[in-house]
Amino acid sequence: MKFSMNGARRQLSKDAEALRDIARDIINGNFYEKEDLVEAVNKIITHSNVFNCVYSKDDPDFTEMSDIEVEHLELNEEGVA
Repeated sequence: MKFSMNGARRQLSKDAEALRDIARDIINGNFYEKEDLVEAVNKIITHSNVFNCVYSKDDPDFTEMSDIEVEHLELNEEGVA
């Protein structure tokens, strides 16, 4: 299976920028939908989880680490679980 590290890094940067913008808006006192914040955080979590599955069998410093998985945030009536 081929994995585009360039594409993954580009997408991670785009999603990190979106999360940064949401955090900046919240810090500056602007209202933000909880769903949008949860979605932005979950995109970053997804990238992290995917990167943990990418490895090079010939490189001992780049091993498969799929056992490390961050759970997504789930928004419910009480807040985030």
